[in-house]
Amino acid sequence: MCVPFPSRINPFEAEAAEHTTAWAARLGLIAGGAEADRFAGESYARLVARLYPEASLPDLALAADLNSWFHVFDDQFELAEVGRDPRLARRLAERAEALLRGEPPGPSAGPVLLGLADLGARMRVRADEAWWQRFSADLRQCLDAAMWEVDNRATGKVPDPETYVERKLDIAYVPPSFDLIELVEHFEVPMAIRHSPEYTALRHEAGHVVVCTNDVIGLRRELLQGEFHNLVIVLWKANGGSLQDAVDQVEQTVRDRIGRFLAAKDALERRLDALRASEQVRVATRRCVTGLEDWMRGYLDWARETRRFTDAVLPGEVGSFHHELID
Repeated sequence: MCVPFPSRINPFEAEAAEHTTAWAARLGLIAGGAEADRFAGESYARLVARLYPEASLPDLALAADLNSWFHVFDDQFELAEVGRDPRLARRLAERAEALLRGEPPGPSAGPVLLGLADLGARMRVRADEAWWQRFSADLRQCLDAAMWEVDNRATGKVPDPETYVERKLDIAYVPPSFDLIELVEHFEVPMAIRHSPEYTALRHEAGHVVVCTNDVIGLRRELLQGEFHNLVIVLWKANGGSLQDAVDQVEQTVRDRIGRFLAAKDALERRLDALRASEQVRVATRRCVTGLEDWMRGYLDWARETRRFTDAVLPGEVGSFHHELID
């Protein structure tokens, strides 16, 4: 798989790793022993160091905490008790949504919910209200997608390819993750650019390059887990060909989407001309586009380095936080 953008890494990776490990341990998101070893091996600080190579240390530390939280939270729906009980899953999603609306954590809140509350408070210090509303709306969509996955697992329903592709960006928490690019860049993309067909296409195509990369490199892990929310597996089941045929199709999809991304990037320049954008807006918008390129290449580099996709972790083998859902 080839992603034709430069490989970059933030020089503050080590400091971010130290910070996010201490943060996750303090909250109780990770315990000692094998759990701490797995957290270190999955290397979320290295992930964000590749995704945000020019971020300051405070911004990189926040990004590392958010990505650590995303992965622990996602594992609750995929591998822990919550993922086997749709009622618990709905309760967790509802309580997360309440935090996003500004409600305080309840008395039974544990590591997962307290982690989200902490992240929300820190992001709101850095961001204006418009950014927070976009981020929280995008995250609520991800909660809905997580519930859709749990319901599919409960009934054994393998989604059709079209529905899966429509849902995949939210399954993988891509929209709120892309929102963080603006927070890290300290720049608000103007509405006329943000909602333009060109910028919308850039985010859409970049997101699907990332999730297709995830599905190809994570294929072995998800086959071992009995997971079927993976584009390779969905195409394999739908088309009836070989598993390698499905892998080849997804890799071709990556190439096609990169081509569309590059075309949209050129078209965005024409949009900036038509809008008579200032040089300051042009430079900052281009930095956000570079942020999408860093995401595509950085995620691929990290996926080849992390132990998240090589170490087999089966359902029931991760720490479960369903106790914080019992009042």
